[in-house]
Amino acid sequence: MLIRERLERCDFSNSEQTVIQYILKKNLAIKDMTTKEIAAQTYASPSTLVRIAHKMGYSGWNELKEAYLKEEEYLVTHFCHIDANLPFEKGDSIMSIANKIAILKKESIDDTLSLVTHDDLQSAIQIIRKSSYINIFAVSNNLLITQEFKHNMSRIRKRVEVHTLQSEIVFNACLADPTSCAIIISYSGETDILIRSIKALKANHIPIIVISSIGNNTAKQLADCILHITTREKLYSKIATFSTDTAIIYLLDVIYSCIFALDYDQNLETKINASRIIESGRFSNIDILKESDDINQND
Repeated sequence: MLIRERLERCDFSNSEQTVIQYILKKNLAIKDMTTKEIAAQTYASPSTLVRIAHKMGYSGWNELKEAYLKEEEYLVTHFCHIDANLPFEKGDSIMSIANKIAILKKESIDDTLSLVTHDDLQSAIQIIRKSSYINIFAVSNNLLITQEFKHNMSRIRKRVEVHTLQSEIVFNACLADPTSCAIIISYSGETDILIRSIKALKANHIPIIVISSIGNNTAKQLADCILHITTREKLYSKIATFSTDTAIIYLLDVIYSCIFALDYDQNLETKINASRIIESGRFSNIDILKESDDINQND
């Protein structure tokens, strides 16, 4: 749940509600306002703002203010041109649709990149580096997306277990090796079977990386590391999960690339040698597609 939504729904006193309505109305304009200035504008005391922060689970007003502004600034950046839920309209030409989907995907990646921090990404990479293998838990189309990640990681000898049977994933979480780690992919962060899986993993002391939307949710509260993805889509009122899918694929590609880079030369040699054997029958007469071996043989 977004901070704005929590502010609107939490149980506050009348004086606290007055302050909250002022904050929501002013929005980003409170950035340069002090506690005393906001209190004066709402005929409240500075301690009222502190009480609001504590009810929201923050140590003080400045911490709440910083988190609120960061979230609001995110919500008004990127996605200036396309609605992630309805990226094209009835009557659009096929080339108009092609252009809009391209813009949507580009903006989804830019949006996700804006949410990635060095420390969060570094934490995720270190968890994976120290683990014997990776467990992936997801449902629906999020689960399908993970197959390419598993394929890429296998090419550099990094084992990935994608738990595909929804009826078995909690059981699999209970039996996961303590030397492994887990990646949980959940846009809402509230999918019941995934929350149960996370709790089983935590009971087994397995480090957990959660890929999810911005805002507060149960999965993120239980995570050891959080990677955020673009958060523009509704749960079901949309044409497709174009934006979310693009963001998840991008993040998984980033994780794979960062793991690859830990031992770049060895991984590159392993990948090329394995591919040369596996794909030995492939060829092309187009120069841009040709491998150096093919060119040397033709000389």
